[in-house]
Amino acid sequence: MMRAAAALAACVASGCIWNARPPVSHDAAPDEAIISLESTTMPEPIHGVARHAFFRFRPAHSSQWWKVEFGYIERNNVRVHAVWHGPEAERGIACLKKNEADVEADIMPHYLPWPGPNSNTFIDRLLRMCGLHADLPATAIGRDYRGVIGLSFTSGGTGFQIETPLFGLRLGLTEGIEVHLLALAFGIDLWPPAIVLPIDPGRLGFDDR
Repeated sequence: MMRAAAALAACVASGCIWNARPPVSHDAAPDEAIISLESTTMPEPIHGVARHAFFRFRPAHSSQWWKVEFGYIERNNVRVHAVWHGPEAERGIACLKKNEADVEADIMPHYLPWPGPNSNTFIDRLLRMCGLHADLPATAIGRDYRGVIGLSFTSGGTGFQIETPLFGLRLGLTEGIEVHLLALAFGIDLWPPAIVLPIDPGRLGFDDR
C-alpha cells in the first residue's frame, strides 16, 4: 500500500498522468491473430463521464479487422485498454464469434443506458465468458451491472465484486478498492497506482494497461 501511494504521489508531482506506460502495440506478424479492447467517449452531454467499449479483432492470416460491439458510437478520443496476440487471441476470437449474438439477444429486451444492462455490460460479459482478463474503465457505465444483486469475480480475474444498482464494492489485486454509488466508481487502484474517478478517463495516475 505504501509503495503504491508513493508511486502515485511521484507520478502526480512529475506530471506523468494517463500515459505512464508505453502504448499498447497492435503490431503483430501478418499470420498472427490479434484482439484489441478499446473504448470511445459518448456524445454530448455525457462525453466527459461515460465511455462505450468495443472489441476489434483480426483473425490469423488475414488483413481484415472486425468489430464486436453493442450498437455503434462515433469514434472520438479512443483509448486502448488491452491487446491479445497469437493463440490466446485465436481462442478469444472463436469465443466472441460464438457468443456475441446470444449475449446481445439476452441484453436487448432489458436494455437501459443506466445502470444497465447496456453496451458495456455486453462487453464485460464477453470478457468473462471468453477468459479475456482486462478491466473496462471506471467511466464505462454498465460494466458492473449484475441485476438486482450479484456476486462475481472481476473481469480482470484477480478479485471479486458484489453489486446492486444502488451500491457495489470491488476488491482485487490489480483492481484495487472501488466503491460504486449509483453505478459511479470511486476508489484506489493499487497497481498500477491511481485514484479511480467517474470522470473521463476514469483514473488519475498511472495508466491501467
